[in-house]
Amino acid sequence: MIDEPFKHNQELLKSLEKIVEINEPFKHNQELLKSLEKVVEIIKPYRNLQEVVRTNALELNKNLAATRYSQINKEIAAISKMPEVNKAIIDTINALKIDKPINIEKISSHSLALQKALIPSLKFSENIHKSNLQLLKSLESEQLKILEGFKQQTDIWKRLIQPSQDAARVLQSTMPQIRESSMVWHSSLTQTINRFQELKLLTTKPNLATRLLENSRIYTGFVESTIQRISSAENQKIARALNTSLRLAEVQLLSTTEALSSVIATPIDDEVSDTRQLDLPIIQQEELITAVESKNIEYEDALIELSPAAKASALSKNILFLATRCNEVVKVEEKSEIFKPTNKLLEVYVDLPWLLPQTKQTFGNFVDCLYFLFYEGAGKDKLRFLKEHGGVLEPTDCDLIWCIKHLRNKWLRHDADHGKETQIKKSWKELSAQFNWLGLQHAPINSEHFRYLHSRLLQEAEIFLQNILKKLIKSE
Repeated sequence: MIDEPFKHNQELLKSLEKIVEINEPFKHNQELLKSLEKVVEIIKPYRNLQEVVRTNALELNKNLAATRYSQINKEIAAISKMPEVNKAIIDTINALKIDKPINIEKISSHSLALQKALIPSLKFSENIHKSNLQLLKSLESEQLKILEGFKQQTDIWKRLIQPSQDAARVLQSTMPQIRESSMVWHSSLTQTINRFQELKLLTTKPNLATRLLENSRIYTGFVESTIQRISSAENQKIARALNTSLRLAEVQLLSTTEALSSVIATPIDDEVSDTRQLDLPIIQQEELITAVESKNIEYEDALIELSPAAKASALSKNILFLATRCNEVVKVEEKSEIFKPTNKLLEVYVDLPWLLPQTKQTFGNFVDCLYFLFYEGAGKDKLRFLKEHGGVLEPTDCDLIWCIKHLRNKWLRHDADHGKETQIKKSWKELSAQFNWLGLQHAPINSEHFRYLHSRLLQEAEIFLQNILKKLIKSE
């Protein structure tokens, strides 16, 4: 039964290997097909997935066994030191010597005490077997999620690169864009997978690996829909905007990959969050189409300047790189990182550049990202950037941090109307002060307000990190 899930691996690999076959209409796209061939090579090691999972399970069981036997030995040693047990043994020996009645009750109590200590070991083999099966089942499930994710993406690229005869006529004009986009996807995926393999993330934390590959999935779907829109574009203006959105998404994916690669480390916890709504590329695309329809702009750079979403993504990217630089400065001085690479912080590095809030729910996801980066990721109640905990900032330098805490704890993730009346009034007063600090004189009620708050918090986050970096360098 354990072998059963791995039958899918062979089918998956056969499906992936077909990608490198060349069909008639696109024989000239050799370099494009080579990029996908390399992805097949990356995934091929998963032919041995079952052996990897078994090895991990056996290693874990060995560690469990060592721990459990150590505990049993301690229990037995403790029993042997019990005065009543020693006395029972001595009395028994003396009784044998002088032909006195043997105190069976005392001996039995000694025997029962030992048996009680050893009962876990009698059940240990059964427990190990159960844990082995559970571990195999869990790891197989997570590993297969990664494989299924790859399969879904490669199926999309296959449709783009080797379309049906009818689709080929439509997509022929977009082959340069498909070629470039596939190269970007391959480059990003290869860099990420290589880092995963260095940290053994694919075998030890497959659920986290799947979560950190979310951008690759989003990008692949975005490319497919955009290529279709370019093929059926009403005019050159719209086609130009669509092409620009494609190139922007390419740059954003690569920069996000670079940021994640620079910070990812062996996980220090096991928690993995649900995926967030990453729709910035789509909103960005619509902004570009609106801009190109209202203004006759021919140059790509000028068109990008008219997209607030593109500016927000660039600012998010800079924030992540600034946080990484702050860590690098203190690590060179052999000090602890300011922003620890917890699982939640790694998820922020994936999500933040493509997270664009337009509702209270998505704004909550955005504020969560800031909270996990700047507050929880920096030590929570002992914030490492504060002077009192070895940092360089005073509490008065941290208005951004207190704002994030209030927005999250008093409004987005907890009910401000909870508690006594005086506490409720205080919570709403503090919220009002935070909205005012950000330049909004009332609670946000529409997408424009949430987009504004998003932009303002990103600006404040950039200033906050620049201030840390400046003071870290000055303090050397």
